[in-house]
Amino acid sequence: MENVKEYRLKIVTGQYQNAPLDQQKMIQELFGKNAEHSYEIYFHWYNVIHELGHAIMMFNSSSRPHPAEEEQMVNDFAYAYWKYYGEQEKLKELDYIIEETIQKFTIPADNSVSYLDYAKDKWGTEELFTFNNYGWVQFSSVKAAITGGTSLEQALSRMCSGKISPQIPKVMEYKICTQMPVQIIADAVKELRGWGVSLPEGNEIVFGEDVNCHMCQIENLRDGRIF
Repeated sequence: MENVKEYRLKIVTGQYQNAPLDQQKMIQELFGKNAEHSYEIYFHWYNVIHELGHAIMMFNSSSRPHPAEEEQMVNDFAYAYWKYYGEQEKLKELDYIIEETIQKFTIPADNSVSYLDYAKDKWGTEELFTFNNYGWVQFSSVKAAITGGTSLEQALSRMCSGKISPQIPKVMEYKICTQMPVQIIADAVKELRGWGVSLPEGNEIVFGEDVNCHMCQIENLRDGRIF
């Protein structure tokens, strides 16, 4: 994707308030007390930056790794981004959510097999993409990002083939509301372009009823194709 101006970024994400009751119950069982708040912190504060990480890979990486390895890279990036720009209170909440929630999953792999090796082995299969198994992989990946200590400069240098120019750190505060992920992505694109990251100026958050659906899409503005 050479000409970034020919593309538009779309991040699709679920919305707890409009989800069917059975999905709301599933989120309540996963996140426990204050499930809706935890959902907003994880998916609409943290995970939208994770999804933006995939767009960074699309437009800036000379070669893309195995999808499971890319998941770890964009989790490293997302956590590093919020360490650089985020509110400490929300970071603490995220850490707590991960620690508490990861215990709710049944580990689908043998003790000798890591979450990353399991994901690489099972990628593309129905076994991996169940709520339990993929949830265990993703939350394990975020936990690894939390403990790994990757800096934002290191994360972006791994993801981008071009030169990275670190910007001055600052704290960006967001009120939890329906417009939060919209503003987060708009701000992040602006900040990251300052780092030398190529990203489309046009971007959109698409809210869906499926609380399990979270993805990054790139739209070709000339022919409407979606990547």
